Amino acid sequence: MQDSVLARIEAATNTVSRIAAFAGVVGMLIIGVLTTLDVVVLRSFFNSPIAGSNEFLGTIFAVAISAVLLSGLAQRASLEIDFVKLVVSERTAEWLRIFGHTLFLLILCITSWQVFAYSFEAMAIGKITIVLQWQLWPFLLAISCFFALCVPIQAVVVMSMIAEELAKTSDGAALAKDAVPAKDAALAKDKARVPATDKRIYAIFVTMCAGAVALAAAAYYGTTAFQSTLSSASTAFSVSIFFVLWVLILLFVPIAAALVISALIGTGVLMGYPTALTILGSETVGLITSEDLAVLPLFMIMGALAGVAGLSSDIYRLAHATFAPFRGGLALASVGGCAGFGALTGSSLATVATIGSVAIPEMRQRGYAMQLSTGSIAAGGTLGQLVPPSTAIVLYAILVEQSIGRLYIAVLIPAAITIVLYVAAIMIWVAINPKIAPGRSPFNGKEFLHALYACKSVFLLFGIVIGGIYTGYFTATEAAAVGATLAFIICLYRGKLNRASLGEVIGEATRSTSMLYFVIIGAMVISFFFGTSGLPQTLLNALTGLGLSNLSVLGLLIGVFIVLGTIMDSFAIMIVTAGIASAIVQSLGYDPIWWGIMMVVLVELGVLTPPFGMNLFVMKALVPDERMSTIFRGVMPFVVADLFKIALLVAFPALVLWLPTLAFSR
Repeated sequence: MQDSVLARIEAATNTVSRIAAFAGVVGMLIIGVLTTLDVVVLRSFFNSPIAGSNEFLGTIFAVAISAVLLSGLAQRASLEIDFVKLVVSERTAEWLRIFGHTLFLLILCITSWQVFAYSFEAMAIGKITIVLQWQLWPFLLAISCFFALCVPIQAVVVMSMIAEELAKTSDGAALAKDAVPAKDAALAKDKARVPATDKRIYAIFVTMCAGAVALAAAAYYGTTAFQSTLSSASTAFSVSIFFVLWVLILLFVPIAAALVISALIGTGVLMGYPTALTILGSETVGLITSEDLAVLPLFMIMGALAGVAGLSSDIYRLAHATFAPFRGGLALASVGGCAGFGALTGSSLATVATIGSVAIPEMRQRGYAMQLSTGSIAAGGTLGQLVPPSTAIVLYAILVEQSIGRLYIAVLIPAAITIVLYVAAIMIWVAINPKIAPGRSPFNGKEFLHALYACKSVFLLFGIVIGGIYTGYFTATEAAAVGATLAFIICLYRGKLNRASLGEVIGEATRSTSMLYFVIIGAMVISFFFGTSGLPQTLLNALTGLGLSNLSVLGLLIGVFIVLGTIMDSFAIMIVTAGIASAIVQSLGYDPIWWGIMMVVLVELGVLTPPFGMNLFVMKALVPDERMSTIFRGVMPFVVADLFKIALLVAFPALVLWLPTLAFSR
């Protein structure tokens, strides 16, 4: 494979994607530094902000974002659901996944085409920015070119997946069996097989692409033939599209592709396919150039830089020094460490992986029961999404058009309640069964003060970012820019930024950014379809027609989300259901900010609950020698604590709404 044409093409595309990723992340950092200079120095001390600086985000920053999409695709950073893997063979699952990625390739072709169309339209009408009076079309054309480059990169990904699957089949064994004893003859045969192998890969790839196009053509002509009938029964048709969406997701189609496919079919029937394609292009460009959505890559860069700077170790040492006098102190420290690191990363999985890698060896050495060790870290990881900056909160805010700043402030008290309940769960557990944790250690004031001083960068970073949002000094996007800049300065100050660490930052930021942007594009397009179809109102009428009270309907929704969380990824749940669920809850008279926090709490409970909680699988990767049942039992006290928290938030909505009301009423 090393000498094959495909291998050389893959190497070339990887090089292109790495260069684009480097340029994109550096570009985003530069815009972050300029924004920080603008809001912290020029605006504060000289009352002379950079005119139109916010327009950098919709132009230069947007081009940088589109550049990092290439690297994310090359790293296969696509959100998928592998539930069906339980009922089909591994080989069948892999071929379904390959076909799913082929459908994603088709969607990238269509999206690229529509983004180009949008760019040429902007050029034709002379679209310009409001303040700087910049022509938009050069930036949009650059975005279009990066989207176009996504197509060959995804094509190479599909062919590489085919090659990997072929290598697992009996063909490899058959080739080895047929090899002649003579060394030179064997080498000659191997060299002869390379083009043949490549030809087979290309043949399967072309067949897959033909199948994807044929499926798309069948969907187009089939729905067009019955368009009047389907559009006249819009409710039933919308439900069927919802069903199609879930079928695609369960058949390993990447969620971004499944969302766009379902949305195009649905909107195409209701409004015509030319309109559906135009909406795809406009929504894609609108999200890439969105100032609000820019918080995601900036906070991801901040979190990646914080991890490289070693702030996670500082946080854990402080938590350890604080809780040492208590039985189960390391378990308590793990929860505290997760809360602190979550405030820097906004990711549950990254929090579990980072704090777990630090805490597990120490807990093992000191004789902690693995149920307590794994349970406390897996549960503490949920704080990665509950403590700002949270990617789930940004996702909800974008999908339902709510204030990111208000949601960030609203989640602070629920996050604090979560920490208190997790600490209480550990203390009750070790009180009932003291054998699962060693005895107390004496409080070491010197060690505590040293750890406290070492965390000064953490306090500075979190205090400025969240304090700036709370006081109204920063918007959420400005806070993210300041946070990324500060994390970069801390990294430089500590001497942690080198070629290897910069590569780590770029890889982590591009993976997450690419996955989320593609998924959000799909989510916005399908939200448009469901909104125009009237499905949310139909569902609300059906629920209220049951004669249930508003609280009973809310309880039913909460139950559905808890059940979904046990079998699906939290992001998938939010992306598919946020728009519909929010519309129903608001119609019942509940505040959308309150429901946003409730939804984040519910989906985070999902990453913790067996059998498919993602935090549990990350935990398993950290302790491969432990049984999954041990981890399942370890999280159950924390699941009970989360259920109690949900009851508290439903009974007392002020726990969510008080702080944002206080902060934004000034």
